[in-house]
Amino acid sequence: MSNGVAKLKELLFENESRALTDLQRRIEAVAKVGTDQRGALARDLNRIAISEESFRREVKQQLDEVFERAGTQERFTTSVATVLDQSLAKAEVERHDQLSEAIAPLVVRTIKREIHESQDELVEALYPITGRLVQAYVASAMREVTERINRQLTANPSMLRVQSLMTGRSMAELALARSQDLDVQELYLIRRGSGELIARWPDVEGSPDRDQVMSGILTAINEFSLEAFNDDASTLRQIDLNSAQVYLRASPRLLLAAKCSGVSNATVERIVDEEFIAALERQHDQWDELATSASSETRRTGLLSEVAEGIETRVDDIRREVEADNSGWLIMKLLGWLLALLLAGWLAWAGYKYATTEWVRERANTVISETQSMRGYPVRLTVADYGTGISLAGLAPSQSAKSEIIANLENRLSGTTVDDQLTVVPTGPDATPQIAGLKQDLSALSQRLERQAFERSTQRTIARLEMLPPDLSQLQQNVTDAGDRQIVESARQAAATVKGELQTLLDEAAPGGKLDESSPLIERLAALRSSLAQQALQLSGLLATNEAGTRSSQPSAPPSTTAGNSLVSEAEAMAVQTEQFATLVAALSQASSIKPPPPPPPVVVKATGPTPREKLAAWTQSHAIFFSTGARFRNPRTASAHLDELARLMKATNVTVRVVGFTDEKGNSRQNSPLSQDRADNVKRALVSRGIPARRLVAIGRVDAKDISTVVGESSPNRRVEFEIGFVGE
Repeated sequence: MSNGVAKLKELLFENESRALTDLQRRIEAVAKVGTDQRGALARDLNRIAISEESFRREVKQQLDEVFERAGTQERFTTSVATVLDQSLAKAEVERHDQLSEAIAPLVVRTIKREIHESQDELVEALYPITGRLVQAYVASAMREVTERINRQLTANPSMLRVQSLMTGRSMAELALARSQDLDVQELYLIRRGSGELIARWPDVEGSPDRDQVMSGILTAINEFSLEAFNDDASTLRQIDLNSAQVYLRASPRLLLAAKCSGVSNATVERIVDEEFIAALERQHDQWDELATSASSETRRTGLLSEVAEGIETRVDDIRREVEADNSGWLIMKLLGWLLALLLAGWLAWAGYKYATTEWVRERANTVISETQSMRGYPVRLTVADYGTGISLAGLAPSQSAKSEIIANLENRLSGTTVDDQLTVVPTGPDATPQIAGLKQDLSALSQRLERQAFERSTQRTIARLEMLPPDLSQLQQNVTDAGDRQIVESARQAAATVKGELQTLLDEAAPGGKLDESSPLIERLAALRSSLAQQALQLSGLLATNEAGTRSSQPSAPPSTTAGNSLVSEAEAMAVQTEQFATLVAALSQASSIKPPPPPPPVVVKATGPTPREKLAAWTQSHAIFFSTGARFRNPRTASAHLDELARLMKATNVTVRVVGFTDEKGNSRQNSPLSQDRADNVKRALVSRGIPARRLVAIGRVDAKDISTVVGESSPNRRVEFEIGFVGE
């Protein structure tokens, strides 16, 4: 057991020790007593022994309890701490003021020493609280900055964009700089808790009551916010007075209130915080004197003046720094030079590319023109960029000519690759399987087109003949002479017979897909056409009368001739003949339904030769206007002379003339139909320009017509315009 515990036992059990010493002396005295007293003494001793035994047990129990509480250093420290805790708790209730004054210096020194020696642990412990405070402050500041920047951007975006280009600053940064205009109007230094106004800047005479009321209100508002929103770890930092802002910054002892005019933002608040903290650091050792001494009022006012001046100066510095920065102009100049260099490089590259490509193209064209074996054969030349390669496409007369031009190009253009895509033209018929197959395909196509043309012409003829019966019946009813009725009836029967024969011929001519070009079929079709022409000739006699009013003799039918040596051409001629026959029937039907005017009184005219109408009819039967390509006259001088003569003959009559355009066999109907019409319109315009009324001219384009020559090309007589005398009433 330690010396401290032994000493404690001596102090605690001093009375018991003296009792034991007394007892020892009494026992020794008893030993000296006589025998007669020993019995009584023994009884006393026995009683004393029993009492001592009980006492020893009680002392031992107390010693055990003392050892339990203070037997070791750790147990003793724990016991003392418990006693101190109980004593401090009792003193806190009964003697609070005296306890605070006694312990406060020790606690302050201890806390200062712990803060200084245990900064890492303190920061770690306070990090969650400070983190939430910083997070709330940053979120609020960012929201306010965003709102103010948006207001600046929408107020004058065009000017901000121009300044951004000139200064190199972003539009948001310029908008933020514009919001830095701040004017500090008043500063208040207030004692926290009591609300006492310690100092005011600027120092204005005659308003102590107002200042005291203001300080009290600001203190009350700040303390209320701390108590009301203590759970949010928030503090009141700003009060919006609409026309001004009041910034509140508090230390443990003092409260600073700054009333500022102008647009505020997070940057302004940061400046207020930094200036207030800087002032606290400069005057830290003198706060007790500043807060209590009345003689230091001038120093307190000077402190506020420094805060106000620092805020305004830093705000002005930030604004001037942003507005005076001309780094954007330098950036624009650098960008301009960079763009100019890029443009110059691109132009040089494009010029070099064009020069090298055209040089190779010129040399290659020279080689092609100098190669005699390739004269007259088309060659397409393609040159790659920079002349790195050329490609030849087209036809070559032989393999040797092809090899020659390739070798010449490779010799003259070293370093340039030559891509050969020339095709050698075969020299003999059916020289290659491809040409043989192509000829077979062309032959099959030609046969198919001939069959289709024959079927189309024949079907059109049949369809036109099916439309004739109503017109023939109407004509038969309108004529009064029995002979005329017989002519009409004969024409009706002939049309029905021709239609039936054509249907039979259509079935026989192309049963298996290949058109039968046998001579009997062609002769049968020619006979039908001749029959229809004979009937048309007889019907046209219904309009031909002599001057005495009697019918002239019927003209004889023309000899039966074929329109060509093919069934297709004969079918097309048949279609044309049928169309003329139907047109004649329609004209006669219409003319017969009109009552003729009363005959004029006979006039005896001395016969002096052909009439103007007869001269015009004779001229139209022996003249035509021929064309070369498109609607151009083959011989403009001859065509002009013919048209002058035709115009002169037409001016002597009042008849209608049909201007009929034709084409040759080249091209299809879709191309030739408008071409024949264009030729007829061209001649009609020429006659109108010569004084002929347009109402007396009918321009018609015909495709399916009989050719008058087998010549093909620009000199073909089939490319012509013929003239026909129109019917009365047409």
